[in-house]
Amino acid sequence: MFKLQASGLADGLADLTDLERNQLPFATALALTETAKLAKQAIETAMPTVFDRPTPYTLDALRLIPATKQRLEARVWIKDEADGAAPASRWLTPEVYGGPRNDKRSEALLKARGILPPGKFVVPGNGVKLDRYGNVGRGQLQKILSGLGAQGDRHQNSTDSRRSIGNRTRYFVIRRGREAIGIAERTGKRRDQMHILLAFVGRPGYSQALDFFGIAQRTADAEFERQLALAFDRARATRRR
Repeated sequence: MFKLQASGLADGLADLTDLERNQLPFATALALTETAKLAKQAIETAMPTVFDRPTPYTLDALRLIPATKQRLEARVWIKDEADGAAPASRWLTPEVYGGPRNDKRSEALLKARGILPPGKFVVPGNGVKLDRYGNVGRGQLQKILSGLGAQGDRHQNSTDSRRSIGNRTRYFVIRRGREAIGIAERTGKRRDQMHILLAFVGRPGYSQALDFFGIAQRTADAEFERQLALAFDRARATRRR
């Protein structure tokens, strides 16, 4: 989490008027918040340059916590609440710090069902259709999970309907000997009529891709004094008479 705090302001208090001293908490909180907002925007602007076709969900993954007069600190960090999907912090944090990535929700479901072996992760296979962001489409992934009986909600798994029975026979785990190596889709009756949809691989690792803290700090260094001056101008214009 990037935290922007006011430091060294006491050194300049002697040069302030009585009015400016009274308005200092308000102006400081406003300047911190506006500077943090600019830092957030700078990070968001950098995302398309470091990520391949980032989704709107990725581009909207940051949260700004404004400063107040009682808490002179503004914060920018990755959203950590879920909205029908994995929270952004779960998969974006490794891009900030580097290191191995966490399980995706689909991987956790497959592991819980005993389909994905421990220590293995999922990547798109040659036969899967990718969306415009280069990811496996959610609808296609849901069909695969349902056909394999791996949905967290049992009501979403295949039933005894004709379509569900077809999905159960359509998707299967492909093995090399006893080792599960992926999930395939049958495209015909012959054994060789199939596509590899998802391949099982070792844990992917990331080097730092997004210079989150560097971008935020450079923005703060460049902008805070200007934002503080603007905040004092606003405080003077809106002061009570």
